[in-house]
Amino acid sequence: MDRSVDANREEGDFGLADLADEAWRPAAELGLLLVEPVFWGVGARRGDGRPVLVLPGLYGGDRYLSPLRDWLRRIGYSPVPSGLHRNPGWSERFLSEVGELAEAHFRHSGQRVTIIGHSMGGLQGRAVAARRPRVIRHVIALGSPLTMARGRLPDEVRMTAIHSRGDRIVRHPAAMERDPRATNVEVSGSHIGLIFNPAVYRRLASILPAPDREVI
Repeated sequence: MDRSVDANREEGDFGLADLADEAWRPAAELGLLLVEPVFWGVGARRGDGRPVLVLPGLYGGDRYLSPLRDWLRRIGYSPVPSGLHRNPGWSERFLSEVGELAEAHFRHSGQRVTIIGHSMGGLQGRAVAARRPRVIRHVIALGSPLTMARGRLPDEVRMTAIHSRGDRIVRHPAAMERDPRATNVEVSGSHIGLIFNPAVYRRLASILPAPDREVI
């Protein structure tokens, strides 16, 4: 079976009950985020200005990720939108385009790039990092179908998978990274709501400053 069909089906295989459950929970999670001190920078270690490329989930675009990008800017990073109105799913052409975008920001800043990818975006970000370890320092996947990932990441790339047992779209344990060198972080919440989940922001605030691994 074609890998693009396989990966897209993994994320898109859910029913009406799952959609109904996912429809209301993100709004509640956003409400909690807006009163979370770390969202306003309180207690978050100041970033070093490095670029952080933020990738949307399958069929999603940059717009719903604006709270995350705004927060990254507020705490001292340089958020990079994907430029997508709609994530088309898995394709080699798309991975090449994302890689070129990351490469451009690496050259401009002189700093390796972190990728935060929601859902399919995390799987795509992992694939980009596997191809360009000189450019990508860390991939942080939020509710991503990582059981579809192939091969190990290079040693110089950090990998963090944030997942929820309450995820009705990418069901547990499909969002966990199998590479023993990776960090798996469990939070409570919905799939779409991982973008607005206060626990996710608290963990991001602690892991984003992690030092680069040496590039061989």
